[in-house]
Amino acid sequence: MKRFMLLWLLASPLASAADKTVFIEVEAMTCPLCVTVVNKVLRQTDGVIKAKSSLKTHQAVVIVPEDFDTDKLLQAIDKTGYKGVIHHVDTPS
Repeated sequence: MKRFMLLWLLASPLASAADKTVFIEVEAMTCPLCVTVVNKVLRQTDGVIKAKSSLKTHQAVVIVPEDFDTDKLLQAIDKTGYKGVIHHVDTPS
């Protein structure tokens, strides 16, 4: 499933070579509404190109510009009452 999400995000015409992909573990997501809330707050964060979270993996995958401050993503998630931890970041080569 993780590979599918990554391929889906990377295949998007909105993603460019200078963008990075941030994988965030989101604790306490237990229902589809949780996913909707996390998606909404991430997508409304200035600079976010694309965001998709998954209840199955408890993970959000976010595409942002290379120079984007990833702490903004964690702050956005914290505002919802969930806790996010950056798992890893794929940067452009």
